Amino acid sequence: KGPARTDRALYAKVSRNKWGENIVTVVNTLGIGGLEDADYQQNSGEDAIGALDVYANDVRQGFKRTIAKSSNSKDGRAKASDSDYQNTVCECTEEVSRFNADTTGEDCNRSEGKVVILATVHDTFPAPKEKRVFWVSFPDMETTLAFRREVCLNNPKDLPISCEYLDRDSVDIIDRSGRIATYMIRYLGMGDIMGVLWGIKTSIDGLPFSWAPLICDKLLHTFNNWVPEAIPGKFMTAGREWDHHCLVAAGEFGDDTLDRYMDRMNAFVKKHNDKLVADEKDVGGKIVSVVEAASPSEMTALNAFRFVAALAFKTYVVGEDIQGISVDYALPKNGGLAPPLAPSAATPVRRMRYSHFGCNVVHEDIAYALGVDTHKEKMSFKHIVEEEGGKLPAEHGHGTEYHAPESAQTRWMNMDPLNVLNPGVGGLSTLPKYGK
Repeated sequence: KGPARTDRALYAKVSRNKWGENIVTVVNTLGIGGLEDADYQQNSGEDAIGALDVYANDVRQGFKRTIAKSSNSKDGRAKASDSDYQNTVCECTEEVSRFNADTTGEDCNRSEGKVVILATVHDTFPAPKEKRVFWVSFPDMETTLAFRREVCLNNPKDLPISCEYLDRDSVDIIDRSGRIATYMIRYLGMGDIMGVLWGIKTSIDGLPFSWAPLICDKLLHTFNNWVPEAIPGKFMTAGREWDHHCLVAAGEFGDDTLDRYMDRMNAFVKKHNDKLVADEKDVGGKIVSVVEAASPSEMTALNAFRFVAALAFKTYVVGEDIQGISVDYALPKNGGLAPPLAPSAATPVRRMRYSHFGCNVVHEDIAYALGVDTHKEKMSFKHIVEEEGGKLPAEHGHGTEYHAPESAQTRWMNMDPLNVLNPGVGGLSTLPKYGK
């Protein structure tokens, strides 16, 4: 998805042959030397799938294998990332940077389960020689968006590594209900141990009791404040004093990219902080706060804090005995303000917005009191996002909730003409061959 799209993959499609038999066809666009269809004799019993299995098993068992190389074929020269993304993301237009109904590329891209992906080839990129991470805080959304335009997306040559946005409710909810999860990811990572713990939680959630899906989140919420704040106090102080925040990582890639970024950020901060009123206690003035992570440990803590946002919201609504909705959407490149709620909408308890700020892909979690028709509120909000020029979903799948545009539906139907894979996705029929 997004800049990580690739046209080089090994994937399976289901179709029907001339004798009326359902068959599985393997499509090979990997473009790897020695693994192309032309490298195997027909009916020999050897193919790319078997070769990849042998390779993967050897690596898992600790054997060294020679790194494969791209072939000189059409597939070997195909895109393994969106090589123009750094240019398009910096444009100031009414288009969105990325969304899930985009029909660009091979069938392996945004396929929504209509093909079975077995393997993919992706570009890798140089690691920065130096990396600095900042928690940048703003008094209002207009200043935050100005920072996005003037500092982060100034030009495609020295983009920051990442820029993640958190609003005040996001900081408050993650701190109130996500401390334990933040510490677990911070110190255990996302490896095998976390997989085991997540499996235990899933097993408890699936027990045949009405309260089973709630018990883990209730416990996490109850014991949350028994542990210290999950990120250093200097960040939490800014988080509580300002309403809008960006977690920015900038790197040096050998062409003074970091210096140029720092020059822009320092100039932006100076311009706005020169407007600060004389009373230093007036934190509501036009002021920008910058707090830098002083160590790799602090960088890891900030990344984990942002990562658990969605988990923390679920724990929060369960712990507070309320309910919520979650929506992900892409806003136009020249936009970014929060879409307004309908005049007839119920008043939310909390409105938590966090986003991949550079591409304007927003995750919004809205909490309501019990008794509110959350389905109605969600449908109303989705309609408003579309009226504002946004597209849904931006990042997560369509599932059966979102109706995809006709162009995306037609693409999926061509991928899976029998409708045996993920039937009903994106508003399509659930019947064989898309019957009505």
